[in-house]
Amino acid sequence: MVYYGWFPVNAYNQLTIGKYLNRDSVINRLDPRTKIISVFLLSLFVFYLKSYLAFALFAVFLLLVIMLSKLSLKLVLGGLGPLAWIIWMTFFLHVFFTNGKVLASVGFIKITVEGISLAFFVTIRLILLIIAASLLTLTTAPEKIAMGLEKLLMPLKFIGLPPVKIAFMVTLAIRFIPVLFLETGRIIKAQKSRGASLSKGGIFMRIKSFIAMIVPLLAGALRRADEIDEALKSRGFDIDAPRTQMNSLKWTLTDSVVIIIVGVFTMCLKTIS
Repeated sequence: MVYYGWFPVNAYNQLTIGKYLNRDSVINRLDPRTKIISVFLLSLFVFYLKSYLAFALFAVFLLLVIMLSKLSLKLVLGGLGPLAWIIWMTFFLHVFFTNGKVLASVGFIKITVEGISLAFFVTIRLILLIIAASLLTLTTAPEKIAMGLEKLLMPLKFIGLPPVKIAFMVTLAIRFIPVLFLETGRIIKAQKSRGASLSKGGIFMRIKSFIAMIVPLLAGALRRADEIDEALKSRGFDIDAPRTQMNSLKWTLTDSVVIIIVGVFTMCLKTIS
């Protein structure tokens, strides 16, 4: 992967969060509500993982899901590349700024035993969360994610919150992630063609180059949001209007079995940890 400063230029090609692959697999055929609930449970209980055995079992479980989804391990793990800077930043922040038994220090920065241990566990949790989220979007069409969220959030109507609007916003935000990475890659290539660089010069020069990249990125994001708004209006989209669905969601016995398996698995993980 080619990096420009800290950002991977070809991130869009490898990013998996927000992308959907239509495969004829057991996981793809599951009700989107099943997958959303499963990812929520896994994301919740991943923070209880404190032993190497629990992490290993969690990783094996995700590997099994990848196999059942008919996805390549290389594809899923490659999706971590564009987010590597977040993963490394998380790791080093915990290493350098966690109190405990000091191993080495330079000024106010200290490396502690507790910091290294905490950094390892937090980073592994983050990686597992990213993979789980990627599997959800890779195996579920965006419109089905929206339908599933809408059904799951329906109880919010009783407290005055609009489930349809919330589901629509979440789905649109997920779909916007790869678009923003694509836009960033284009801006970086344009900046490089003009001689700009984030990897050369002093700290102030790099900040100046970064600002030169972030301003057009924000402008492009606002422009795309306005284009989506115009496209929805031109199609007569009204989020407050009564909605109908061509293909309704169907909860099957398989979905119930999967939820039970995921529930039992997460409880076992918590017990082991």
